[in-house]
Amino acid sequence: MSIIAKYTSLSMSTKVLYAFAVGILAGLFFGELLAPLAIAGDAFIKLLQMTVIPYIVVSLISSLGKLSHEQAKAVGLQVGKLVVLIWLLGILLIYSIQMIFPSWQAGDFFSLTALENPKHTSLMDLYIPANPFSALANAYIPAIVLFCVVTGIALIAIEDKERLVVPLSLLADTFNKVTGYILKLMPLGIFAMTASAAGTLDLAEFQKLQVYFLAHVLMTLLLTYWVLPAIVASLTPFSYRDISGIAKDAFITAFASGNIFIVLPILIEHAKELFHKYQIGDEHTDDYANIIVPIVFSLPNLGKLLTLVFVLFAAWFSGESVDFIAYLSAAINGLFSLFGSVYLTIPMLLDSLELNTDLFQLYVVSSLFTSRFMSLLAAMNIFVLAVAGTALLANKAKLNVSRMLFYAGLTPVIFSISLGGSSLLLSKVINTDYVMDDVLIHMTKAKELPDFVSKYQFNANSAPEPLRNIASIKKSGKLRVGYNPKQMPFSFINADNELVGFDIDMMRKLAQELEVELVFIPYHNTHATLALNKGQYDLVISGLQMTTERIQDANFTHPVINLHYSLVVQDHRFADLQNDELLAQAGPLKVASVGDYTIIEMLQAKFPNINVENIDSAQAFFDDNGQTWDALLISLEAGKAWTILYPDYTTLYHREEVRSFPAAYAVARNNLNLHAFLNSWLTIQQSSGYVDTLYSYWILGENAQPKQPRWSVIKDVLHWQE
Repeated sequence: MSIIAKYTSLSMSTKVLYAFAVGILAGLFFGELLAPLAIAGDAFIKLLQMTVIPYIVVSLISSLGKLSHEQAKAVGLQVGKLVVLIWLLGILLIYSIQMIFPSWQAGDFFSLTALENPKHTSLMDLYIPANPFSALANAYIPAIVLFCVVTGIALIAIEDKERLVVPLSLLADTFNKVTGYILKLMPLGIFAMTASAAGTLDLAEFQKLQVYFLAHVLMTLLLTYWVLPAIVASLTPFSYRDISGIAKDAFITAFASGNIFIVLPILIEHAKELFHKYQIGDEHTDDYANIIVPIVFSLPNLGKLLTLVFVLFAAWFSGESVDFIAYLSAAINGLFSLFGSVYLTIPMLLDSLELNTDLFQLYVVSSLFTSRFMSLLAAMNIFVLAVAGTALLANKAKLNVSRMLFYAGLTPVIFSISLGGSSLLLSKVINTDYVMDDVLIHMTKAKELPDFVSKYQFNANSAPEPLRNIASIKKSGKLRVGYNPKQMPFSFINADNELVGFDIDMMRKLAQELEVELVFIPYHNTHATLALNKGQYDLVISGLQMTTERIQDANFTHPVINLHYSLVVQDHRFADLQNDELLAQAGPLKVASVGDYTIIEMLQAKFPNINVENIDSAQAFFDDNGQTWDALLISLEAGKAWTILYPDYTTLYHREEVRSFPAAYAVARNNLNLHAFLNSWLTIQQSSGYVDTLYSYWILGENAQPKQPRWSVIKDVLHWQE
């Protein structure tokens, strides 16, 4: 038999598995050369999506229209019971995933998602089709389903309904036939998507998430291939093997594409097929499958409920523990929120459990991997609801006590072995010692300042020097810049004794364009303005906040960037100081501050128990280890960087009340020529995007490690490609 003949004789699910495996191998071999295949993968997805919404509309309306009012009521009651049962089992079993988490030194991530409110999802638009055509155009499936359900129920009471039901049924068969034609391309589509993903996915950024990945994958597999089939096998005449195997092509497609929507017609057909295989299928069971699948698709499924795994992981990663009562409350709240979007649910759950919402960024990154497993579980969830619901409605369901006892007895054993083995594995392979996030590796501060910095002394009695304008600076060939050596991430000495930071890069750009040499001179906050006006520096940098007091003593340029106020506190103080009410009730608080922030007066007026003390540098606060000061007043941007270096500390802020302040450069009070030049130069740098580039690198930590070309056999092993 030829290879082509052997291939054509294979089942579709086998062909898809082969395509998936070959796609991974091709991606590893050719690497980024296969990136263009993503276009073919996207085209296949769109072809599958083409008939889904029309199929849901015509099949749901026609199938409901054939029912009686009693049958329609039974659909809601029987399927509703199953949905609630699966939700409760999922919530209880997901809590057990904490067993695999190893001991961990908590850390915080450098990001500014704290300033971003979660994307708002309008539940009203999502669920109520005020304009059905708008719902159809925007693919609001819950609203579409509600419209179809209401229309279908109304059709039940129409006497001459066959004139509409028959054409709609024919249309449903037609759309199903079109889907069948498209499904013949499934191996090619799966290969294109898999090869592109395997060739371009950068696994390095996921290394620190491997605990979450294992937890997510393990819980997905346990629920998909044990718990859900066991429920159906206990309630119906169908075997475990048939339940888990008959729709495997749909499960594989959902996993490979990360898209549950496109497999809905396939799930419906396989649910019908299962009943006919056991010779208990008829027109009624077919109609029930047509009705149940689109309805339950609009409800939160176990795939979405797996977001609870991330919340538990986030608590563990933050060094917190979640007791069952708090978890149960959060899970129920999250379940209602999941009627909308997971991107609304995750920040809400993190807030409700008093976890750092910055971790939401980790969820977004990790979803590139976990979304496929979520789709796999969601597909099985919808399929078992269709099968079990149809069996109940068609009076084909019967509790099999022996099966139920078998699965009930074996489930704790399987979970214990799986969770225990995974815990042992993670304890062996995971390095739980805290290490600095790779994004900040170039921003590491030095343990000690070099001699040329630490030994610098300002002479307040020195004679004033002439102020230098641009012409005299260019003539001298040197630009003298005053900087704070401990002002991370604006100007600081890194682990290699190099002066680096946002403002340092800005000054290097300025010196390059002026064609002069840079001379960096360290300063302390107490003498910066005096030394500037004495002509010892041409300008002063280092994230300087513009204040009413400072602008009286020096000329400040236009703002370079806007920063945001926050407090840095030790992790164990976070729960005691996290909101205004707790701050007011905390008793006397000593807050350290580097410089006179504008917000200090307002802060002390609002909280009389707060006493602010000036300190020389943020480093002094962290070296003090909580002995003298309770908190550090600092910009959120700088605070995030410091808490990476000191993971026992965290930033404290209120998203609704985050206040900003401008940071700028200062020149001598009477140096109007240099002041005007710098304002114009900053305008150029901001318009060109250079300021944004440095902000992304130094403040947001983006691309702090240059992205390396994706590893591939053809490039790194065979060396056929440079």
